[in-house]
Amino acid sequence: MTTSDIDTATAEQLAPVAYAAIQRLGQLGRTGAVALAALVEDDDADFEEGASWIGDLAAGDLRE
Repeated sequence: MTTSDIDTATAEQLAPVAYAAIQRLGQLGRTGAVALAALVEDDDADFEEGASWIGDLAAGDLRE
């Protein structure tokens, strides 16, 4: 998948890519977090929504 495919990707297509990217950011630690933070704008509601779901998942609150 390329970044140009993200806008039309299904949840099933996007989830493995997001999972791998989040794991890699975790490996990079603060450096990865700072690089991501540089892309996020203060009023990005879609990012806030996604981050909330990631937080729920990390807490073990979301399993289907």
